Amino acid sequence: MSILNIFKLYGVFDGVITAGSFFDNLTMFCLLICSIADLTLIIERLVFFLRRRFDQNKFMRELAEYLKAGDVDGALAYCESKDTPLHNVIKVGIENIELPEDRILDLMESKVLFERDRLTRFLSGLSSVGAIGPLLGLFGTVDGLIDSFHQIAVTGTGGPEVVGKGISTALVTTWVGLIIAMLATGFFNYFTKKTSDIVSKVEAAMREFLVILAAVRG
Repeated sequence: MSILNIFKLYGVFDGVITAGSFFDNLTMFCLLICSIADLTLIIERLVFFLRRRFDQNKFMRELAEYLKAGDVDGALAYCESKDTPLHNVIKVGIENIELPEDRILDLMESKVLFERDRLTRFLSGLSSVGAIGPLLGLFGTVDGLIDSFHQIAVTGTGGPEVVGKGISTALVTTWVGLIIAMLATGFFNYFTKKTSDIVSKVEAAMREFLVILAAVRG
């Protein structure tokens, strides 16, 4: 007698096979948690980026006016007026304006790394949700198919009334999992591109700031 037949004889698989509703509910609950996490992370990042918008040209133009007038305190206050990556990085340069330019550049580059971390915060979580969603959907699909085949085996027929519930579960979980993945992947790519654009603008502003500083110093 094979091991499989021994398991069948003692009903080892019976609890698993007949527990379709438990796994259905568990899968949908996990998908619900993923969808909530997905939307929460997306909304949090959207609000974060919205609050940290900046006009690079306007900022550098007004900053140059402060520096050319010798108003370092005014320039510092201007940088402290908003919490954006650009304002925060240039603020480091203003605070250390008496140092050599290469040292100022090093300090600002360190601040850029810090601001990059702030911009990419929670993106790994968003990526993870995007990867887990389809897997949960696939799990629900397999569970639904198992339930359908089990019903066929029990009833000896394969009509819609027999397999309909299992097939429905399989399709719904796959559908939900794909929606979660598409949202997470789409916004992950958007936020990644947004981060890259912001960092590029800040780095360009750093170089412009050093040029202005060199001109002011003479």
